[in-house]
Amino acid sequence: MTEQIVSEKSQLLAQALLLEQVTFYKTQLTTQLSADFFQQFIQLFLQHAPNIQLKEVIELEQIQAVVKRYAFEMQLGAGLLEFIGEIAQKLHVFSLQSSAQLQDVFSDQQFEIWLSKFLELENIRHYLNHFLKESPSIQQLCQYIATTTLQNKLPKLFTHTDDENISESKYEWQQKLKIFSHRQQQRIEHKIEESIARFIQEQLVDLSLLSNDDLESLARNIWDDNKAKPLSEYTKQVTPLDVEEFFVMIYEYWKELRQSSFLQDLILYGVKVFYDFYKDESLADVFIAIGLEESDLQNEAVRFYPKVVAALDEHGVLEPIITMILKPFYENPQTLASIEKHL
Repeated sequence: MTEQIVSEKSQLLAQALLLEQVTFYKTQLTTQLSADFFQQFIQLFLQHAPNIQLKEVIELEQIQAVVKRYAFEMQLGAGLLEFIGEIAQKLHVFSLQSSAQLQDVFSDQQFEIWLSKFLELENIRHYLNHFLKESPSIQQLCQYIATTTLQNKLPKLFTHTDDENISESKYEWQQKLKIFSHRQQQRIEHKIEESIARFIQEQLVDLSLLSNDDLESLARNIWDDNKAKPLSEYTKQVTPLDVEEFFVMIYEYWKELRQSSFLQDLILYGVKVFYDFYKDESLADVFIAIGLEESDLQNEAVRFYPKVVAALDEHGVLEPIITMILKPFYENPQTLASIEKHL
C-alpha cells in the first residue's frame, strides 16, 4: 500500500517536472534571450571543434548515400518544375527590360583571364587541327557547303542542259555535242565543288592553328565590338517559352545523364577524394577551408532562428515538440525509481 502511494506520488511529481521543464524550455526559446542562448550553443560547439576530426562525426558511406539520394535518385515535383518554368519566363521578360550591357556581367578583367587561359590550351588546338584535317564528317560538311554555294548562291554560273532539250535536237551531231557539253559542264562543276570544299577545310585547319598573337587580336576585336551591347539584344532572340523549354530540356537531360555509370562513379569518386583529403582534419580546419567562420553561423542563427521558433509557437507546434523530446525521460522506469528514492 505504501509502495503504491509512493509510486503514484513519483508519477505525479514526474508529470509536474515534465510540465515545468516544457514551460521553461518554451520560455527559453521564445524570449528575446533565446538568440543569445543559441549563440552560446554555437560558440560552445566551435570551442570544441578543433578537437573533433571530420571522420569522428561522419563516414564516407554516409556522404555518398546522401549524394546518391539527392543527385541520382530524387525527382523534382511537378509543382517545383512548374515554378521553375514560371520564374524562367519572368526572368526573361525582366532581362528584356534591363539596360545592362554584356560588360556588366563579364568584365574586361574576366575576359583577360579567360583569354589568357584559352591561349595556353595548345594541346586542344592541335587536337582540333587534326580533327578538322582528318575527320570524314568535316569533309562532308565542307562538301555540302560548297555544293549549296554553287546551287543557291551562284545560280547563273552555268546554264544546265536537260535531257529533253538534248533529245529535241534535229541532227545527231547536235545531240552528241550537247551531251558532250553537258558532261563537261558536270565535270567542271564537280571540280569546282571539290576545290571549294577543300579550300573551306584548309581555311578551318589554318584557323585552328593561328598564332597566339593572331588569336588574341581576333578575340579582342570581337570583344570590343560586343561588350557595350545591351544584354537584351541577345535575350530578345528567344521567347519566354523558349527559355522555359530550355530549362526543362536541361533537367530532362540531367535525369538521363545522372543514370550513367561513368558519371555516378565520377561524382562518388570526387566525394571520396574530398573525404580522404579532410577526414583527418578537425572540424574547425574544415570550416576554415570552406570559408565558414563562427560569425557566419552566429549571424545566420540570429537571422532565421527567432522567426522560425515564433512561427512554431504561433501554430501550437513548439510545445508538443519539446514535450515529445522530454516525455520519454520522465516515463522511464529508472527515472521514476530515482524520484521514488529521493521522496
